[in-house]
Amino acid sequence: MSAQHPRQITFFLEHRPALVDYAARLLGSRDQAEDIVQDAFLRLKTDDTSEYAPRQVLSYFYSIVRNLALDQLKRRNVETRGREIDPPFWILPQDPGTPEEAVLYSDQARLASQTLDALPPDTRRAIELYRSEGWTLEAIANELKISVATAHRLIRSGMVKIALSLDQASQ
Repeated sequence: MSAQHPRQITFFLEHRPALVDYAARLLGSRDQAEDIVQDAFLRLKTDDTSEYAPRQVLSYFYSIVRNLALDQLKRRNVETRGREIDPPFWILPQDPGTPEEAVLYSDQARLASQTLDALPPDTRRAIELYRSEGWTLEAIANELKISVATAHRLIRSGMVKIALSLDQASQ
């Protein structure tokens, strides 16, 4: 640890709680904030601050804390990038239910697929993009070169036809 001027130590101890609160708001963690403020104090050089007013030193101290906290957040984002907190539902093991339920589900999926295949190409593609790929209505409209309202109408009418076919088969 570098030797700090006694006036700097007093200054640090006086402003430490406010600096920790500031860093905690940025980081969302009081423990990490404590570490950041301590690190900022160690980076504060006696030679650099002795000729400045306390208000300027405090401002400099806050900027060091902010920069260290932002660096910490960037590191955290890089480390967690690509990791999903909750896996998608389709990757989790599913309860197959009874054999009868499995057959019924399989029949419904086959019928929905047949009905989807029988729809006009634009309607089928709009439903596939919306339901399977997760595209927005705007993106579908751009892809199919239609208006957003038309994309919505195609998806709605196609889904109604699929629902009606499933309903008729269950009667």
